[in-house]
Amino acid sequence: MDDRSVGVEIDATATWLEERGIRGAASLLRRVARQRDEAVHQLGLPSGSPAYRTDGAGRTGSRDLDAAVEAAMLRTDVARFQALVERAGWLPDQDAKRLWRWRDGWWELSHRRRNPKDGYHDTGWYLWGPAGSYDGEWADRHKGPAMDEAERLITKHRASTRGDGR
Repeated sequence: MDDRSVGVEIDATATWLEERGIRGAASLLRRVARQRDEAVHQLGLPSGSPAYRTDGAGRTGSRDLDAAVEAAMLRTDVARFQALVERAGWLPDQDAKRLWRWRDGWWELSHRRRNPKDGYHDTGWYLWGPAGSYDGEWADRHKGPAMDEAERLITKHRASTRGDGR
């Protein structure tokens, strides 16, 4: 990692991604955080100030424009990252029986052995998603059909949260 700090939360998230074998995402996250920090430094904002600060404290017209450009560039980088990860599909974890997927949030598809005490009534693949979605939803006994079912469930959830019925 670079000798400049990118922040505790960013570094913890990047480390979490690396532990799961998603090194490209971790690297991109750190790069975007460093770009943000450099933009804040170039704008002359106090350490820890967000580049998108809206109260106008300590900034003038050209700095406002620079901050808007930097914020737009960061949003573009994040959107590009999300598009690439979504296009990548299911990403294998270091754990051979766990997959990750980005579609408006991280989704996990993991294999669990039957254990009714923990809520796993069948051996097979279960789906977890962002808050308000699925929390250990049974997908299938076999990996291929489970991935197909997980895609269907994710699409169904996204359509219901958008409210457009697609």
